[in-house]
Amino acid sequence: MPQMDFFMKNKPINICGITIQPGEKLTLAMPTPEIYTCAPLHIPMHVVHGKKAGPRLLVCATLYGDEVNGIDIVDRLLSLTSLKSLHGTLLCIPVMNVYGLINHSRYLPDGKDLAESFPGSQEGSFAARLAHLFSTEVVDHMTHCLNIRSGFLHTYKLPQIYYHPEDTIAKNMAEAFGTSIIRPSHDKTGFFYSESGKPRLPTLIYEGGEANRSDEYTIKLGLRGIVRVMRQLEMIRIKPKVQGSPTTSHVAKNKFWIRAPLSGLMHQIKKVGKYAEKGEKLATITDPFGSTKRYDVTAPVGGIISAINTHPHVYEGQGIIELAELEKIPEPAFVEIPPVQPDIVSY
Repeated sequence: MPQMDFFMKNKPINICGITIQPGEKLTLAMPTPEIYTCAPLHIPMHVVHGKKAGPRLLVCATLYGDEVNGIDIVDRLLSLTSLKSLHGTLLCIPVMNVYGLINHSRYLPDGKDLAESFPGSQEGSFAARLAHLFSTEVVDHMTHCLNIRSGFLHTYKLPQIYYHPEDTIAKNMAEAFGTSIIRPSHDKTGFFYSESGKPRLPTLIYEGGEANRSDEYTIKLGLRGIVRVMRQLEMIRIKPKVQGSPTTSHVAKNKFWIRAPLSGLMHQIKKVGKYAEKGEKLATITDPFGSTKRYDVTAPVGGIISAINTHPHVYEGQGIIELAELEKIPEPAFVEIPPVQPDIVSY
């Protein structure tokens, strides 16, 4: 946990050419590259600049245009009254990919992936220029980052956290966040990118739920996790209303998709978040035209079901169940998704 002087005054910060004084809360609009109709678009950013010095945390969502859970998480985060006594700076971007949000698409107008375009270039593609704006106008001013993501279309992700294995600060943040699964990742996309392979600042990626769907469990767990991280960074001083043991997190050493052996209708037997023993039946695939043809899908190894295909119609070779192998087998040998409690943080 960082050590800091809680009596040290904060200094003004400059974001997108706007100077924000200590104690101010502003909404900024970052100009972005125009689309072919010459219509200007802006990305709203909310800055809470505390009176006291502390970390500068970036919380951003909707890197892909079909992700909606992060928008709700940011909205609820900004409504917390505990931010009135914030130490440091909180910068929230509820929608990074406004183009994709408008068009209900994961990608940008040039068809490129924003996450794959970091750190970007001022003279590169449309996506590279937008990534360059984020890198220079936002990321370079922050000390910590938390990116909120969702699963793909028709893919529900158990809420989980990714961090770079060489980043000890991010590992501590991941443990404080508290999800059933945390996974070290060598991914070099998005905010994980840097020339050396290690993120330029301690970064967490929180992923949960499904594209184009609002998932209350993922939202509440995400809000609680961010509050826990801010408390661990000593940005806020609040205690959870619900006392008890912290969420047990399991480190995943490997994750892989189990693929459908044939096409048909999938009937899920083992629910997401459950631990499956090797050889245990996870799902059954049947013939949609009424024949007796059926196939049982079993777990090749023991692990937690970390994601599932939510569409009943599956094709041969399609990934239908994601299994996360754990460093240690949980005791007891399953993970229950705890019920989300309404008063999970102090408002």
